[in-house]
Amino acid sequence: MPTIEDWRAMVKCQAACPVFTDARAYVTAAARGELELGHKIAHDPNPLSTICGRICGAPCEIACRRGDIAPGDKPVSIRSIKRVLTERFGPEAGLLADKDTLTAGGIEREPLKWIFSPDPRMEHAPTRLYPGEGAPTDYSQVRWSLEQLKRLAGQPDRRSGSVAVVGSGPSGLTVAHDLAVLGHKVTIFEGGPKSGGMIRYGVPVYRIDQEAMDREIQSILDLGVEIRYNTPVGEKITLAELRRDYDAVFLGIGLMKGRMLNIEGADLDGVITAVDLLLNYNLGYKVNLGRKVLVVGGGDVAMDAARTALRVGQKTAEQQAELENTSARAGEESETVSTALDVARTAIRLGVADVTMIALEDWEELPASEIEVEDALEEGIQIFPRTGPNRIIAKNGAVAGLEVISVESVFDEQGRFDPRFKPGTEEVWECDTLILAIGQQADLGALGGAEDIALSRRGLVEINWETGQTSAPGVFAGGDVAYGPLLIIDAVKHGHKAALGIEEYIQGKRLKVDTETEWTGLPNHIMFENWIKLERRRVPSLPLDRRTGIAVVEVGYSEKEASMQGSRCLECSVNTIFDGEKCILCNACVDVCPWDCLKIVPLDGLEGDDVFNRVVKTYLGGPLSTVSESNPYPAAAMLKDDEACTRCALCADRCPTGAITMEAFRFRETLSLGEPDE
Repeated sequence: MPTIEDWRAMVKCQAACPVFTDARAYVTAAARGELELGHKIAHDPNPLSTICGRICGAPCEIACRRGDIAPGDKPVSIRSIKRVLTERFGPEAGLLADKDTLTAGGIEREPLKWIFSPDPRMEHAPTRLYPGEGAPTDYSQVRWSLEQLKRLAGQPDRRSGSVAVVGSGPSGLTVAHDLAVLGHKVTIFEGGPKSGGMIRYGVPVYRIDQEAMDREIQSILDLGVEIRYNTPVGEKITLAELRRDYDAVFLGIGLMKGRMLNIEGADLDGVITAVDLLLNYNLGYKVNLGRKVLVVGGGDVAMDAARTALRVGQKTAEQQAELENTSARAGEESETVSTALDVARTAIRLGVADVTMIALEDWEELPASEIEVEDALEEGIQIFPRTGPNRIIAKNGAVAGLEVISVESVFDEQGRFDPRFKPGTEEVWECDTLILAIGQQADLGALGGAEDIALSRRGLVEINWETGQTSAPGVFAGGDVAYGPLLIIDAVKHGHKAALGIEEYIQGKRLKVDTETEWTGLPNHIMFENWIKLERRRVPSLPLDRRTGIAVVEVGYSEKEASMQGSRCLECSVNTIFDGEKCILCNACVDVCPWDCLKIVPLDGLEGDDVFNRVVKTYLGGPLSTVSESNPYPAAAMLKDDEACTRCALCADRCPTGAITMEAFRFRETLSLGEPDE
């Protein structure tokens, strides 16, 4: 029989999210027009929901079943729907341009009756239950949900401690958020002048609204978190001092250094890393790239570097006119945006005319997300897959070109990275600047040579992956410095785990996690009108001629667009439940199913494992072979393909005996203090 893990895995978007956000719930809430509820659900397990609504790698969308239902169909636009929710009800609410009807007193939304047209199947039903409605609990919660953290904070016999957080990247901010909610005193030590870590310094400003990010970070600081800027640990203060003065220390220092190529000419002037380019550009420093730029790498960072190279020093006439009025608005804009505008106003047009990328991988192997590749191509960047760097060509002590070589294969038979090249295919491509986007590494100066903190062969801090604790007592770590370069949402998860590990460490007790399940019958369940016919629409973006400088490219959905896109959700938490005692084998459900999900087959034609055999024995009173010989009436089994099911409820509607019901599944993880550590 299915376990709770099996039922949880059915909701693939939530199962794929590192912090287990119930995307199904907030997507369907948006479809119904309940945006405030949707924001609550999206934010509950993710204190960086505003940031993730704009630049998350969206593993939930990769897992979404909607992309597998029909040829050419695509997943639900989960990330972009989240952005609509946070724009209206997140910390950045009020910054939104007039894409919908906004008023000073709040948001007036156009009624979404266009979705809820009459359906003949519901003519005699007392209520109409659209996806997400009908269950007592709106969404499934996990242990680090805000609600659960507040619940844990109110439990008796807890002590509050002091925690130092090194670095204000996504993992550090999450740790600070969770521990502040739990009542601990948190101080962040940030080496730079601004918070955000690589979100701030490594993500191009055209991808994320800096002020929206500032407001989300400030909402965490407003919980009572202190932050000390321009205080690099290892220079102005040592890790040893933090360990002495605080009950626990969290290391969230990230991977702030780019990797270099180990080939001839790698030390030439004009060879830079993508990390250095993005850091300098986002800090507002003048960057001279020349007219021809080559980018080595096929990941999202490589795409960011290539697209940033196109923007260096560019200004449209419209931006120039806006820049003339910048000084009058400087006080209203964030420091980073003002600085970037000041630099752009005074910078000369550098005229990067040609940006080319090479990647070892073939098109279908590129590690970059599909949308990043599409945007890069749309903006005129040339991408050459299956091409690798061989040696860097010098002229007068500076880079003049790159000798490239064709790639035979990237991975071996076991799927391991093992690139092989084609001899005799070498050719030289000219360039003024060579940007390397081939990986990142940590600057471990913050450790101050601490010998009790173990490092891996990869140069990362070794931790207990369940608690985030390092080999040193009271020292925890998370994010890229412990796990390697992953998604922002992965770093949020690492922060959650470390925060709960620190809570256990301060209390001297283990945390106990209990899971409750809830099943609710939905006799009037119905999907949104035309939910199968609706197509995924690309998120509105700026026209190509306006994609210059710091302008954020993605405009985002309107509320109506988000509602329409949310109504494409297949509502995977709703399941068809079969009662074999009521089934009369009439085959009506099989006939009505438009997706060929169901099949009734003779039981003696099936083979299964021990679980199958136990079910048969329990149901029939004995082994299948014995019962088949003594029973003239053949037993049968209902087989269902859950991957193809769209939860349309036609089978339940057609069943004359009520043997098929639609039921919603929810779960809730709760935290409590357990026994003292041994």
